[in-house]
Amino acid sequence: MKKVLCRKNYVLDMNKLRSAQKAMGAKTETETIHRALEMAANELVLAQALKNLLDRGKGRVVDVFSHR
Repeated sequence: MKKVLCRKNYVLDMNKLRSAQKAMGAKTETETIHRALEMAANELVLAQALKNLLDRGKGRVVDVFSHR
C-alpha cells in the first residue's frame, strides 16, 4: 500500500500520548501515533486470522504437546 502522509490537527490526552511514547520507546509524538495506528491495524488482521483458525478447527484447541 502506498504511504500517503497528511497533516492533521487533533486534541489528544497528553498523559496517554506520553505514556504510549514511553512504552513504545518512540522518539517523537508522531512516531508514537504512527506506531499505535499500525498496531491497531495489525490487531484487526490478527483477530481475523485467529477467528479463521478457530472456525477451521471447529472451535476446539488441541494440546499438541500432551504426549510429553
